[in-house]
Amino acid sequence: MTTRRRGLSEDEARKAWRYAVETEFHSIDPSKVTEKQILGHGTEDRFLPFDHSVEKVWFTHSINANGQLLAIPDGNNVDIYDLDTGERTVMSGHISRVIKLRFSPTDPNCLVSWSETELRPNERHPEYNDIVIWNIREQQGLDQTRRPELIDNAAKAGVRAVEATLGPEMRMSMGERWDMRTLLNAIIKRNETRGRVPSTSRLDGRLNTMHHSPLFSNQGEYLIYLPGPEPWSNGDEHYDICLYNLSTRNTTTLSGHMDTIDWIGFSPDDSLIASASRDRAVRVHDLSGKEIWKWHGGLQNCGAVFSPDGKYLAALYSSGKLTVWDLISGEETEKYDTGLDTVSDTINWSPNGKYIVIGGDSDGWLRLFATSDGKLELLQERKLSLDQSILEIDDPNTRRTLSRFLSVHTSKFLPSSDSKESSMRLMYGVRVDQGVEVFDFETGKAWRFAPPCNDDGSIQMIAAGHGESAAVGYFWRKQKGEIGVIAPNGIRFWRLD
Repeated sequence: MTTRRRGLSEDEARKAWRYAVETEFHSIDPSKVTEKQILGHGTEDRFLPFDHSVEKVWFTHSINANGQLLAIPDGNNVDIYDLDTGERTVMSGHISRVIKLRFSPTDPNCLVSWSETELRPNERHPEYNDIVIWNIREQQGLDQTRRPELIDNAAKAGVRAVEATLGPEMRMSMGERWDMRTLLNAIIKRNETRGRVPSTSRLDGRLNTMHHSPLFSNQGEYLIYLPGPEPWSNGDEHYDICLYNLSTRNTTTLSGHMDTIDWIGFSPDDSLIASASRDRAVRVHDLSGKEIWKWHGGLQNCGAVFSPDGKYLAALYSSGKLTVWDLISGEETEKYDTGLDTVSDTINWSPNGKYIVIGGDSDGWLRLFATSDGKLELLQERKLSLDQSILEIDDPNTRRTLSRFLSVHTSKFLPSSDSKESSMRLMYGVRVDQGVEVFDFETGKAWRFAPPCNDDGSIQMIAAGHGESAAVGYFWRKQKGEIGVIAPNGIRFWRLD
């Protein structure tokens, strides 16, 4: 008998997802049978515990170029973990919460991080909108220990100095002295924190990691950031892009956009920078700041990707449209309409240049396309369906709600751990599940990594350290052939090779 329902809990949605696969990916070679391995927490090859519970900031983490270090925000600080030993280095230099960070793709000791407050342009302080470029090796050699007694003694001395300078007429009560001392203490702490990083390693601006935008050029020579605070209005303000040379410290400004910039990225040879904005324009500049192409895109929330040979740019819109442009001629070579809402974080081009994958905002769907000369051919679809679920739901509103629970939040082809030119492993995740899957299109093998669930779909608590309720994120450590799943109490590693 069908059960009529008006609401659906997140645990119930998670339970439905576990059994609701309608169509699954399969090997490109039809002779190979798909094999799926379910790997829950407690089955990992190794577990690297944290010495304190990390903040749940989805996908705000980064692994360095040699696969040795992982960076995670921790309030105003950045924690650097050695992935082999678990040793933690705390880097202190921000005076507000760190919300974005990224390692250089080539220099394992170079990390950039950004902290932001809610202050608007007319009420902001430059130090509250802060980009820091870190040298990890230098920071590991510094004493990061706070000196609260020295700071407090300096604040006390400041109060005494004020009273001595103004003379007998300066009569403060005990409470007023305490207020002044507290204020001085906060100011000294703030500047002492900022003093840990030289001013030459700071930029006034914002980092854009929306839709998997790379912050560095492929060779690590340039850093992209957005200058100052975000403008107030949409449509009549300039939204510039800054191209910062890490060696010369020179900045080139790329102009033209008039609304929030959703995605920025470099061509494979670092000769071009493409950007997509909510002003519906896709622009391509060279390193001098000269605009090469401008195309009219689609609706808001655009993610994009260059082809591995640098000949094409593909853009995915939330409206479900996928467009491909030729970077030599400027011509549009393909426009594909999925007919469904998409997630712009999910567009990715395979390293061999033969395939594109995109993901959807409902039913956990992913589509794999073959691509040649800028043209697309749909090959496979992975999709979830309530009709395959163990839940019996006929209420349309509940079904729509559940469908949105199952949006794909990321998909990415993984670089090969054995330096093969061709890598056909795809990593992807569905929001409600708090896990990740990997599918190998060459062998037909699939791996699923997720917290163990109770019968009602709720995540089981792990009686280890601080316990856990969900994943914070995950990463591919190609040097070791490992998937790392970050939970609040540590990192779980599974080997795929």
